Amino acid sequence: MKERRTISMVNMLTNDDPMAVSRKSPIISMAVVLYDNSTELIDNLISNLFSATSSFINVHLFLINNSPQNSALSVFLRNKEKIDIRIKVIEPKHNLGFGSGNNLVIPFLTSDYHFIINPDVIIADNLQIPKITNYLDHNLEVGLLSPLIKFPDGQVQHLLKKDPTVFDMFLRFLGIPIFKTRQKQFVNLPDGYDHVHYAENVPGSFMVFRTSIFKRIGGFDEKYFLYMEDSDITRAVNKISETVFFPDAFIFHKWQRENKKTFKGIIEMLRSMIIYFDKWGWRIL
Repeated sequence: MKERRTISMVNMLTNDDPMAVSRKSPIISMAVVLYDNSTELIDNLISNLFSATSSFINVHLFLINNSPQNSALSVFLRNKEKIDIRIKVIEPKHNLGFGSGNNLVIPFLTSDYHFIINPDVIIADNLQIPKITNYLDHNLEVGLLSPLIKFPDGQVQHLLKKDPTVFDMFLRFLGIPIFKTRQKQFVNLPDGYDHVHYAENVPGSFMVFRTSIFKRIGGFDEKYFLYMEDSDITRAVNKISETVFFPDAFIFHKWQRENKKTFKGIIEMLRSMIIYFDKWGWRIL
């Protein structure tokens, strides 16, 4: 019943005016965790994010520099902060990881909606964010939203997942074409990317939180350094609110996963899996 009610509301809003925004412009905050990224990429990112949110009155961008040893990058970011009051740079003493880095913004958040954004994300235009905030304005039971995510060439990335079991993670870890039907179902294929629906497990490359929910759950579980923190936080949100996949808005993402191919990346992935299943239960199948 809850799913039908929400989807009905989406259709009603879309049919009336797909670009409608609420009378009161919401306050937007965005957080990007950086690690040895190029100044050119960051320059382009800042320009893109402010262009994509140009219709909003109050926008705050938090840049978390997880590579403080890169003095040139630190100087570059501090200069950006000086010339634009919308930017706040947070620089821990050492690399805290993705989740812990994002949590550093919590004491500063006064927004209605908080965006977690990877540095290699591109938002196509200034229509996508208003679509997202308008949906959240009218669906108060939703605490976390994931838009459609595409490769730069426009192909859909199949990043929606079911709550993982040990078997599902084993199949993905192997990366070989066996149990194909099971693997497709795990990433919500064949038809999970063409309509609004509640989601069990959304990707961390672009997450939109109702800020009150993000603060209520305390942000990300800091036991994770990298990997599985997005699966974990989706489950945490779903215990007190709802998570929605919203393909009416989309973003582009390069989806760089080279780190998983390294020995260190593999070890970190296995460590995160153990943390996850210890916390949520070792469901085998």
